[in-house]
Amino acid sequence: MRRRDFLKSSGCVLFLPALESFGQEQSAPAEADVKRLFCISMGYGFFTDVLPQTDGADYTFSDHMEPLKKHRDHFTLYSKMKFGGNHHNDHKCYVGNTTTNSDSLDQIVADHVGHLTRVRNVATFTGHAHHHIVASWRNRLPIMPIQSTRVLFETLFAKTDKKTQQRLLAHKKSVLDSSLKEAKALMARVSGRDRKRLEEYFAALRESEKELNKSIEWLSKPTPPDVEFPVTPSFENGFLANDVDKKRFLDNPRQIQRGIAFDMIYKAFKFDITRVVNFYMVGLDNDHHLTTHNVPKSEDARKSLTKYDSSFYSLLSDFYEKLASTKVESGGTLMDETVTVATGNNSVSQKRGPHNGSEIPVFVAGGQFTNHGGHVIRKGQTTCDIYLSILQKFGIKRDRFGNSRKTIEL
Repeated sequence: MRRRDFLKSSGCVLFLPALESFGQEQSAPAEADVKRLFCISMGYGFFTDVLPQTDGADYTFSDHMEPLKKHRDHFTLYSKMKFGGNHHNDHKCYVGNTTTNSDSLDQIVADHVGHLTRVRNVATFTGHAHHHIVASWRNRLPIMPIQSTRVLFETLFAKTDKKTQQRLLAHKKSVLDSSLKEAKALMARVSGRDRKRLEEYFAALRESEKELNKSIEWLSKPTPPDVEFPVTPSFENGFLANDVDKKRFLDNPRQIQRGIAFDMIYKAFKFDITRVVNFYMVGLDNDHHLTTHNVPKSEDARKSLTKYDSSFYSLLSDFYEKLASTKVESGGTLMDETVTVATGNNSVSQKRGPHNGSEIPVFVAGGQFTNHGGHVIRKGQTTCDIYLSILQKFGIKRDRFGNSRKTIEL
């Protein structure tokens, strides 16, 4: 900025913040202690009758939570909450109402940290059914998840010839530039209502342009290390100790698929390929859904559902073990820097039946939060208070998320 211009406007400039025009670049926000977010949602919900019923730091683990016992100090169990979930929106537990929330929890965090990694964020899905597969939302639009472990692997770890990448990105940039030019030209020739729609379209194009430029920038950076496709995982679970249970709940093809995906996500975090993942899963097999509906009337169904949940705790335990045993540059562990949230938008109980929105549990791990090791009962309160509090841990300043009422101490 020229000295003459500065002196002419000095009367108002003195009240302005530091501007780039005066040679001062805007300082980058301080990096938060937590750097990664893993959102996991269970489509059919957890069986809440068998969860711990007492709270506090010395709560008693239920038998089916046995795989998690060794990681007690790494997570907090919040329970008996509400979010209004049911069978028709069980996939919306991280966004709630898309009328009031334009973005899901993972997408908000990805907007904050996604530029720091080669892959902005990942949404993935696994299950025996193909309904309600979308759990991640951006600008009120669903993000189609990756359903194949092979495609997930290629997305995160595949090596591509740089010349081919440059050619493809140059083509994308050419198409995008043409679209931006056309959108600008149309702005002056359309009605007010159409102009608003074009502005939304233009904003989306600008967002695509930023992400494309980021992809071009990443071409000049070192490629991530070679990663082999994960081997078939094995799970330890004293609650599922007999051969029949092992085969049905731990050696199940869907459980193996989940375990492979979890291992890829761990390695993506370890090598800083992405920092945000949303993983939505439904039934472990064809009987899983039917079992939830039989819970009110069948003791056998209640026993089976306890085992379905325990198989999931095996997945969490294995993932926690990898995070806790991986050192990072700060001197801590990957667990310290990663927030893992596991929940469902509905739950199952003998009294309320399947797919009800009451007594929802949320497992929050990592981040060195103060409540870890304990059980916090938040009867009738919204799960969105937890999500809002997590956003603030990432340094994201926001007053509300969904139907949140307050932040809480995590």
